[in-house]
Amino acid sequence: MNRDIKKEESQAREATRQPQSTVVEVFGFKVPTSDYFLHRGHAWALLEDNGQVRVGLDDFSQKILGPAEEVRLPEVGRAYYQDHVCMALVRQGHKAKVVAPVDGTVAEVNARVQRQPRLIHDDPYGEGWLFVVQPTNLERNLSTLYSGKTAADWIDAESHRLLSLMENTVGVTLPDGGEIVDDVFGHFPKLGWRRLVQEFFLQDLTKNWKKRS
Repeated sequence: MNRDIKKEESQAREATRQPQSTVVEVFGFKVPTSDYFLHRGHAWALLEDNGQVRVGLDDFSQKILGPAEEVRLPEVGRAYYQDHVCMALVRQGHKAKVVAPVDGTVAEVNARVQRQPRLIHDDPYGEGWLFVVQPTNLERNLSTLYSGKTAADWIDAESHRLLSLMENTVGVTLPDGGEIVDDVFGHFPKLGWRRLVQEFFLQDLTKNWKKRS
């Protein structure tokens, strides 16, 4: 049993090695400006040396929703398509659906976050990764994602949308040079879980979609 635990811990350490990505902060949100590609649903995609793609959720998503109590990961072997629901986070009985950043078949899931969902919040670009896919349409998918300076600019725009929502709904404004509080939903539940999820995570979701050829 101890041998199995040590083997799993060793595999986890190997799987969570991160590239030396440059990270900037935008209103307190950490944004990687190299290596990582960000999706409009706030998932990220990271290319592995073996051609697979590691998937996780960005810091913006985690500071809006706060730490999850449960994560529902996709099944290994299932195929998903970019922009369509592939998993979910659960907090206080509320569910946040998450859309896939790339097309592909799930090759591996992170068992650690299933046991410790808070890892997604505490280390979103490292130990909080979610699953790995074998991509099937990578070049086309990456062309629709944000990377480098465009990723930081997009999070800046998302931050302003969030600030406008907070000001109009709960009367909260941010002082010059200030940072948006961690766990926005926890501090300001009147914003509404469903509204936050639909506004920032599912805005491009199409229910009546067709499988790509």
